[in-house]
Amino acid sequence: MPEWAKLYWTDVAQAVETSRIALLPLGAIEEHGPHMNLGSDWYAVESLTARLAEAANLLVLPALPYGQVWSLSRFPGSLSISDQTLVNIIVEIAAGLAQVGIKGLILMSGHLGNMSALKTAARRLLESYDLPTLFLFYPGLEKICKQVSETERSRATIIHADEIETSILLALAPECVDMSRAQREYPHYPEDFDYSPLYWDEVSVSGVFGDPTAANQEKGKIIVEYVLQQTLRIIQAWRERGGF
Repeated sequence: MPEWAKLYWTDVAQAVETSRIALLPLGAIEEHGPHMNLGSDWYAVESLTARLAEAANLLVLPALPYGQVWSLSRFPGSLSISDQTLVNIIVEIAAGLAQVGIKGLILMSGHLGNMSALKTAARRLLESYDLPTLFLFYPGLEKICKQVSETERSRATIIHADEIETSILLALAPECVDMSRAQREYPHYPEDFDYSPLYWDEVSVSGVFGDPTAANQEKGKIIVEYVLQQTLRIIQAWRERGGF
């Protein structure tokens, strides 16, 4: 499928005739420990959505690099935007898509912290533009993690710079990872960690939440293939329900 940004304006109508569904990848610029670069989420989701667009006949938009990374914003290099800013960006982009005949939008995030904003944006798009929107973050990840992981998770709600995320990056964007710098850290979490705002530099020194030293590309390929298949299944069901 063609990339939206590489189209000439005179070719847009024909491209939209080929596929009425657009795919917007969303990443983040944030710390990922000493062994993964700041753009890891962005580069990973770009790679993943290129494969997804080809398999599902989607018009892929340029990936948005910035996301809501409040929890990690005090680590040097992290760049955070607010949920409201992210919602507004998505809605305003989608208005242009609807104008040229796009009938459905898929928001694929490589960063879990974006999901609250994506859900809000999807609701606004349905209400304001009657534009059905999926919001996704590595569907099936939890299930496949249990099968391939060899190390203990630092916390059930976190996958960050650990064995799992590092393996995913080794499969999708290996240039983002320097395994010679990988180190393990299992932070001590306060009892109210999941129930009150807390900057993550208060619990982690390295920005690692688990053990990335156990990561490898083969694990990452297994995870990515499973996630792709689950994502395609969800998209197909959504298309059938929406009639597009």
